[in-house]
Amino acid sequence: MTMDRTHGRDLAVLLSLTAVVAMGLAYLLIFIVLRDPGMTDKLMNGATPAGTDVGGIRVTAVGAVLAALGAWVAAVASRNLIPVILVMLASMPLAPLGVFVLALAF
Repeated sequence: MTMDRTHGRDLAVLLSLTAVVAMGLAYLLIFIVLRDPGMTDKLMNGATPAGTDVGGIRVTAVGAVLAALGAWVAAVASRNLIPVILVMLASMPLAPLGVFVLALAF
């Protein structure tokens, strides 16, 4: 019985850490897209310059959204209040940034 309780606690801690790391990865991927010179040109001029790897930027933008969703799943699956609150607070600025980056990439 105590072995199951310890295993459940360890799993909850692992899921909590995974949620925080996944949210950090989502922010990192969004800032990678925003920092790309091709996306800066698209933002200023309305078009990407020739030779810009648009496919890679799109994959990065979608990966950021998927990482944020994974963070939510891991936080809720951990059944701990603190990771859920942290992910919720981190999602507030991430949501408009994610929509903006997706619109910029596509």
